[in-house]
Order: sequence, then C-alpha cells, then structure tokens
Amino acid sequence: ALVALFRGLGTSKVAANYLEAHLGARIIAQSIIADERGAADTVIGTRSGDSGMYRWQLIVEPAEVSITGSSIPIGRLYRVSANVQWEPRGSFALDTLKAVK
Repeated sequence: ALVALFRGLGTSKVAANYLEAHLGARIIAQSIIADERGAADTVIGTRSGDSGMYRWQLIVEPAEVSITGSSIPIGRLYRVSANVQWEPRGSFALDTLKAVK
C-alpha cells in the first residue's frame, strides 16, 4: 500500500510541475503577443529569445483574409504567432490577428 501511495504522490508531483510550466509558458506567450499588438510599428519576420527555462519565438506575417460582399475597410492584417517551449518536451502556442490602419 505504501508503494502505491508513493507512486501516486510522485505522479501527482510530475503533473503539478507540468501544469506550473504550462501556465508559465502561457503567461509568456500572452505577454509577447500583447507587446506586439501594442507596438506602433509592425515588423514582419521572426524574433526569438529566452525567459528563464523557456525559449520563445514570435512570428509576424501578413494574413490572407477574404471577405466577400463587404465594403468595410480592414486595413492591413497580420497574423501574430507565439510559440513557447521548455524542457523536456513542453510547448505552448498562441495565435492572433493584428489590424493596422
């Protein structure tokens, strides 16, 4: 019974550690995207960096949008993608659109 109890505790700790790392990656991805969406200049391309145990990449590229029968001017539209990875095999991705007049 003790072996099963300790095995269960070990599994719970691993799951809790993964959940904590996943939450950290999500916060970093949201922060990176918020910074890009708030930036005055939109620069197409890829940027990357490190933040503690995380490695992140931001990709900004023109978005292809087709609106049939609409006369609403949408300006320029960009796809903003953030991917955050951590060891051993964790990753989190977040995508959004940014409209620029």
